[in-house]
Amino acid sequence: MKIFQVRTPLNLINIDYDFCLINRKDIQTNKELFDNLCRNGCPNFGKKYSCPPYSPKFEFLGKEFEYLFLVRFSCDLNQINSNEYNKIRIANSVMKSRMDKLMRNLEEKIGGIFLSNGSCRLCKPCLCKEGKPCKHPKKRRYSLESTGINVDYLAEKYFNKKLLWYDSKLGKSPEYTCVISALFCSKDNFEALEMAFIDGLKSI
Repeated sequence: MKIFQVRTPLNLINIDYDFCLINRKDIQTNKELFDNLCRNGCPNFGKKYSCPPYSPKFEFLGKEFEYLFLVRFSCDLNQINSNEYNKIRIANSVMKSRMDKLMRNLEEKIGGIFLSNGSCRLCKPCLCKEGKPCKHPKKRRYSLESTGINVDYLAEKYFNKKLLWYDSKLGKSPEYTCVISALFCSKDNFEALEMAFIDGLKSI
């Protein structure tokens, strides 16, 4: 198991990580399905430029790249000292912010474009809510799901991990939570990406 540690005011959290290179042809997508899931279940639908219905199809992104550098962070929630609901909130906040920082660093050092693990967090609130143009269109990044990618499939196939969720009926957090991102890249860049990734973990 590969881990890095993050210290918060109340916890020292071990984050388990892994990465791999996959061919974009192996990505399973269904944009219509995930748009409908967002429409019926997410309060951000139509309120963020990085989310459906504004997010593009995966097929239209990174066309010049044949591969994706896939990254997974996982956190065992039993190590977090808080109530059940806050455990998953804390873990996701810790992992998502560091994943975004890491992937943007990889973009700058190696090139490519990354797909995030949630809606764009550059502006709060997103100007979409006010009917104004995006303030950072070149920096805006879309989540894997928003482009139609089946992230459950990626988690199980490449990392042998199932995505688990908070059970609101039982008020119970899962054993662990995961976040997954990806960077469009060429196969020739994998070694450089691997080195930059490991080095980048030291600064997040």
